[in-house]
Amino acid sequence: MREPAAAAVPPGEATRWVAVGALMAAGIVGAAQVGKGAAALPVLQAEFGLSASAAAWYLSAMSALGAIFGALLGWMGQALGFRRQVLLGLGTIAVANVAGAALHSTGALLTTRVAEGLGFVLVVLAAPGLLPGLAAPAHRRLVVGAWGAYMPVGSGLAALLVPPVVAGMGWPAAWLLDALLAVLAALAVARWVSGTPARRLPGREGLLRAVRSPGVVSLAVVFALYAGQYLAVLGLFPAMLVHDGGIPLRAAGVLSGLAFLVNAPGNLLGAYLLHRGVARWRLVVVGSSCMAATVWAGQDGGLPLGVRIGAVVLFSFLAGLVPASLFSGVAALTAGTPAAGASVGLLMQGSSVGQLLVPPLVVAAGAASSSWVAQPAVLSCLGLLAVVTGVLYRRWDGRIETIT
Repeated sequence: MREPAAAAVPPGEATRWVAVGALMAAGIVGAAQVGKGAAALPVLQAEFGLSASAAAWYLSAMSALGAIFGALLGWMGQALGFRRQVLLGLGTIAVANVAGAALHSTGALLTTRVAEGLGFVLVVLAAPGLLPGLAAPAHRRLVVGAWGAYMPVGSGLAALLVPPVVAGMGWPAAWLLDALLAVLAALAVARWVSGTPARRLPGREGLLRAVRSPGVVSLAVVFALYAGQYLAVLGLFPAMLVHDGGIPLRAAGVLSGLAFLVNAPGNLLGAYLLHRGVARWRLVVVGSSCMAATVWAGQDGGLPLGVRIGAVVLFSFLAGLVPASLFSGVAALTAGTPAAGASVGLLMQGSSVGQLLVPPLVVAAGAASSSWVAQPAVLSCLGLLAVVTGVLYRRWDGRIETIT
């Protein structure tokens, strides 16, 4: 059975904002799985007796799936139809959460976490392929660029809201509430988002075009560097607040959630600047440069705690300029082509690889050196690599404009 084709909005017609909002809700629910796991981890460790190694596997399962299968899942999902893939992802998240709440064993906990990760990957690979067709030409950069806000909003809200729900009703209740939100998001997508036609697997050329495209590969490299830096800084932020600042764990969680959330207005600012005609490569360079600079103040133990917190918040906000450009660039380059799904998959694969590799690298650098400068030096170097890649991407950014 074929889905109705998702024709692009003709010039002069209005952007389908309700449909855009439904897809954004789907992305936020997917990203909430990331924040939910981190927020509930202390309770899960106590109840299931998880070792430090098992806890690390629990948290990294979602990134591991994207790192290994991102491009492949995106390529295969294009044959399924992007709308179907979003619905399948939300359904997987709902079922995984219900099963996780019902089956109280370590094996079930880890298995359902992998299923949550699969649902998350399916949603975030498919939604960008639908967004260009929902936006009028005048709003296309704004809509696609704003998509990147799904991650900070979802993970930040989960970091803020899951702990009180767990404390008041227990972690299974939080899982069931999560499942309900996934179902509601699926109903919204089914109601307001028209689909792309189901088709045969697009063939090897779609996958090969994505991995051979210097523009797409450049954007994936930038996303790997960005996501790794971002997770290393924000992931270590609660420990800094507790150990260096003496802040209670719950208060540290609230501050961390707010620091995640402030990345969303940065994303929206980037989308607005794209809408106003600012070149994508410029936003990549500016955002990456700001990340490389602000990380020093956030890591300097000699500065007052308030200054360090402010630096991390500023880091998170300015970092939001980067993903807005990346999603917009990939959509502009490949929308409507056999490489669309695989290209978004490769972009997300870069993000997942960065999240897997950079935080351990940063921690290892800190452990191997007696000086505090080791960690910010590594992070700053990665930021400068992203700047260089953004400058190299400039030549393909100009070509992208000719086919948008």
